Amino acid sequence: MEQIEIVKHTITIAYDIDAYANVLKFEYDTISLDDPALRMDAEALRTYAVSLGIICLGRFGAILPHRFDITKYAPWAHPHLLNFFRKTLPFYWSEHRYQLNALGYRGPEFIFDEAVIGSKAKLPIWQIKEPLPRRVMVASGSGKDSLLCEKILEEAGVEYELFAYLYDLYGNVVHQKNIYDRVLQPFSRKHEHSVRIYDNYNPWLKERLASYRVVETMNRHGIIKNFNMNSSEILMASLSMVPIQVIRGIPLQVFGHEKSADFSNLTDRKTDESISHQFGKSFHSERYIVKLYKKLFNNISKVSIIKPMHDVLIFKLLFELAGDLPYLTNSCNVKKPWCLRCDKCLYVFSGFTAFGDPQKTIEAFGADLLDDLEVLSVWEELLGLRGHIAWECVGHPEETQLYFYKALGQGVTGCAIDMFKDKIIGPMTITQEPTDIHHHFGLMEQRYSKVHPKHHHMPEWLSEQVLKVLTTTYAGWRRHPE
Repeated sequence: MEQIEIVKHTITIAYDIDAYANVLKFEYDTISLDDPALRMDAEALRTYAVSLGIICLGRFGAILPHRFDITKYAPWAHPHLLNFFRKTLPFYWSEHRYQLNALGYRGPEFIFDEAVIGSKAKLPIWQIKEPLPRRVMVASGSGKDSLLCEKILEEAGVEYELFAYLYDLYGNVVHQKNIYDRVLQPFSRKHEHSVRIYDNYNPWLKERLASYRVVETMNRHGIIKNFNMNSSEILMASLSMVPIQVIRGIPLQVFGHEKSADFSNLTDRKTDESISHQFGKSFHSERYIVKLYKKLFNNISKVSIIKPMHDVLIFKLLFELAGDLPYLTNSCNVKKPWCLRCDKCLYVFSGFTAFGDPQKTIEAFGADLLDDLEVLSVWEELLGLRGHIAWECVGHPEETQLYFYKALGQGVTGCAIDMFKDKIIGPMTITQEPTDIHHHFGLMEQRYSKVHPKHHHMPEWLSEQVLKVLTTTYAGWRRHPE
């Protein structure tokens, strides 16, 4: 970590990656980093910026670095943060270790001077004083989950402000903001914040992958998957929100991370280790972050208000509470709003088809993805026909199968539906009657529609209001015995 600069609205962090100058820039649009709330202590803002710089080292999971040298900024680097990384990086980077056939790798060595580590760090960095206001800040990527969070909070009468995380990893940030704004138009709220992130790491990484023929090597070792270049974005997004929270006096971050994200994609046969694409969105990851924030800050935390639910219930509630607004959302991590080729696009398409209107879904996406021969192999993975959960932020194969069954019941047709009938329904008909098959999917829907009322980190005042919305809005809601 070579250089950290803090200028008015911008934090710039420079790294040296094998002599490549990587520059990462955070630009805030509604706050100034000169605000007195952030500079009450001379070392507070510097401690925060260094903490952000260290958290952003998590981006480098795709290259499994041997060492991180933080010597220059060690005085502002608190050991709590380094201990957090040592403990959690093997989990955040499990997919990276798996795809590089390097499960024996457990994490990098941290280089610093033991005599000065944390000597200038200000703890807590910042605090929001009691009595704590019952307001929250919603992290929104203009996707279905953040939209549902907003609608639940509105139904619960909880005041909130919005935070948008616009990262040039996903293309032009102005274009992203335009797509983001179309979801916001029907709402009226006083405060919307955003941070724009510019990063020249990805072009270097793509060149590196090509020159070392990494994907070809993966395939040679029998690892057939898209190479995941991204890592630790949840950590980056969450920590980048904190200055806004401090200035606005909002203690709680709200994310839209569902229970479906808690499960690993597969278990490695050789090591019996769980490999997870979505660890950063999991209940366990949130627990680690909550504990870390208790050490770094005072009365600042992160929660997910949809963590008690699987995607099946999320899709149901989304159309129940938001009407046609879901068709304006986007969830693709390749091209905004939809690339029409990745697991995420197809997964959301199937959920929208099952619980929304099939024709409106086609119009929103601009294509009928259930009748596209070019993506049949992607549907196979989503339906669980390849023996693992798809390598994206998607639900379980059983959830996708349920979406297909409901679409089939609505008369939806297409080559993907034909494949579902042939490979999923067909084998079931050998031993089961149609009524038994219908009962099977009915039980599946009940199972994935249950709410797990203790599976979250929400404060009691918020969880009571959120669960009340669910009980009064969705008649099919059931508590799941813990």
